[in-house]
Amino acid sequence: MSDNSFFREVDEAVRHERYKALWDQYGVYIIILAAAVIAGVAGYKGWTYWTERQAKEAGTEYTQALALKTGADLDKAREAFETLAKDGPSGYQVLSRFQLAATDAKAGDTDKAVAAYDALATDAGVDPILQGLATVQAATLRVDAADYAEMERRLNGLVENNSRWRFSARELLGLSAYQHKDMRAAEEQFSALLADQNTPPNLRERANMMLALIVSSTPAQSSSTTN
Repeated sequence: MSDNSFFREVDEAVRHERYKALWDQYGVYIIILAAAVIAGVAGYKGWTYWTERQAKEAGTEYTQALALKTGADLDKAREAFETLAKDGPSGYQVLSRFQLAATDAKAGDTDKAVAAYDALATDAGVDPILQGLATVQAATLRVDAADYAEMERRLNGLVENNSRWRFSARELLGLSAYQHKDMRAAEEQFSALLADQNTPPNLRERANMMLALIVSSTPAQSSSTTN
């Protein structure tokens, strides 16, 4: 046997003894750690599969409920939306709550619909964009019955915070002011819509129309007051 072979065998024997000693001391921990990693990976994959399956099933149920609503089977649609609002994934819970509010509004139960929209608007778990939509929807249902002060309480937050819903909020405020014969406030809201370069074309067109109505009604108001 050559010297190199001898030293190589000795080196391998030493390493073998070191590995054995390490295994005797830490082997059980290595096994536990490996098992934990495997269990974690398996658990994560299982959770991902379960959530994806739940979302897919909820999406199917939501689509079916929409079809029932479109087909005017409101009772069955309501049952389906109520189930999703209670037990569905968070996103479908919120969407189903919107659908339930819309169903109440369509059925003529305005107070219940407004309460449902108000609950969505103040729910911290709801996305801010959808909170704004709920605020606008509730205000739209209240615009004929509410005074201008209530509409301001409902909508000023969207205007002051430069929300994406500020255009609809200003239009509703303008309509409320016009309805209550507050032409100054109405003109202020519709003029603000025209001054905002981001106002959508359809809202800009309606604002122009309302300003024309305000201008045409102002002399008549002054004349009737003088008489």
